[in-house]
Amino acid sequence: MKNKINSGYRYIFGPVPSRRLGVSLGVDLLPEKICTLDCIYCECGKTKTLTTCRKEYVPSIKVESEIRDYLTGTPGLDYITFSGSGEPTLHSRIGDLIKFLKCDYPHYRVALLTNGTLLHEPEVLKQVLDADLVKVSLDAGSVESFVRINRPHKALELSKITDGLINFRNIYSKELWVEVFLVKSINDNETELKKIKDFLKLIKPDKIHLNTLDRPGTESRVEAVEKSVMKNIAGYLEGARLIDGPDSTGKIFTSDVTGFITATVKRRPCTAGDVSDILNITYEEAGKYLDILSERGEIEKKIMPRGVFYFKIE
Repeated sequence: MKNKINSGYRYIFGPVPSRRLGVSLGVDLLPEKICTLDCIYCECGKTKTLTTCRKEYVPSIKVESEIRDYLTGTPGLDYITFSGSGEPTLHSRIGDLIKFLKCDYPHYRVALLTNGTLLHEPEVLKQVLDADLVKVSLDAGSVESFVRINRPHKALELSKITDGLINFRNIYSKELWVEVFLVKSINDNETELKKIKDFLKLIKPDKIHLNTLDRPGTESRVEAVEKSVMKNIAGYLEGARLIDGPDSTGKIFTSDVTGFITATVKRRPCTAGDVSDILNITYEEAGKYLDILSERGEIEKKIMPRGVFYFKIE
């Protein structure tokens, strides 16, 4: 079936062709940028609420209802992915929603994209064990870099986070990926990379992905690491691979193009080329829709090395 999406959904978005997950339907459990970190590179913008407090930020029953409505048509998806505006494990009932998917829709794989900062908490660990794939972020080997890059909530300690990830790896029997986001002149040096490499050896992830600035980040001073350097670092980390571009040819169909674009760029800044690929329309058509939204003052654009990116105005 074609992947039709209703732009009126509040808690699910996409699906989008993901660079790692194929055609992925996103589930956003947070009403705004609520996170345990305020990363300088985050494409979702500055964290509005920096917290480690777990609660039911959006009603689980409404999230479940939207998922049921969309999955009624048995769309072709590679993953249903918990991600979006902030750290999904802050939602206290994420475990119930994962279990709902695995019980009622077992033919769909469930992914969790997390910064890993709360996996040291026994209740969080227990709630995410049913996910088919957990992708965690690891951007620093030292406390200094952790503070500079991730700007964590004051209650978080790097040692607790790393111990939690080691424990999680020992208990979690499914697929674990680690993403290392490289920031020029901060964590791309030999000392920092050695610490990251040593830690990766302890948790033995199934995949290691290297990323750097591609979409607009929170701080304009953040610089991307050159591709040649990235390739060298990938070799040093043994088995790591670069995130280069889309790995899916899945196409999405919608009758409300502007609504879909607005909902998508709210969580993931896009170029006209990205929109063209996602919506199965020409580059020129994508540009026209983006121009309409820009003229309405609903989205903004920013020039990046890969092109002009559009993102939602808050």
